[in-house]
Amino acid sequence: MELLLKARELALARKFRESRMLVRRVRPRSAEELTLAASVLVELRDPKAALPLARRAVELAPDDWRGHLVVADATFQQRSWDESVAAARRAVELGPEEAAAHRALGVALNRRIGDGREARREIRRARELGGRAALRTPGRRGAWWFLLFVPLAVAAGLSMADWPGGVGSLLDVSRALFTMVCLLLVFTRPGRAGLTWSERIAELRAARARPAEPGKGAVDG
Repeated sequence: MELLLKARELALARKFRESRMLVRRVRPRSAEELTLAASVLVELRDPKAALPLARRAVELAPDDWRGHLVVADATFQQRSWDESVAAARRAVELGPEEAAAHRALGVALNRRIGDGREARREIRRARELGGRAALRTPGRRGAWWFLLFVPLAVAAGLSMADWPGGVGSLLDVSRALFTMVCLLLVFTRPGRAGLTWSERIAELRAARARPAEPGKGAVDG
């Protein structure tokens, strides 16, 4: 349990690689350990790994709102809105005074057309119970990569001025290279927090790989 608590602390401090290394060392068994491990994996934006643990926690302790909450958060990250709403509703039923349960229900409802009024009501209730801090969604991505486009915009503005030929050409080349770097970072950055670049690239290659059809790999004699 101590390792999981430390892993969660590291994840909240955005020390993702250290957190993931600790989680990999743990073999949770009790409902409490499973729920905590799953919540850490949700913070690391790894719902695929978190969901089996969270569901097992619910099986072991079906009346504990925390297990249902982690199921709601994990399925939310997988964009399974209906399942997230159902799990969050159960969490609210079991923990009506828990801000996190109302937050999970509110954000999941907000993704479904026609549920805006109820979503706002749940978000307000979460804020009443836990303040603004309670509205934080676990594993929410930062908008850091927007900052990459600031120098790109500056370069674009400079290139519009009437510079000598050599300087203007250099600015154009720099802008093109920086655009490529921005696109590379946006589309290949680690999708799960705590992964190295090599691990992420390996995942992308594996996702593109397709198993050979039966009979395609052999040559008839």
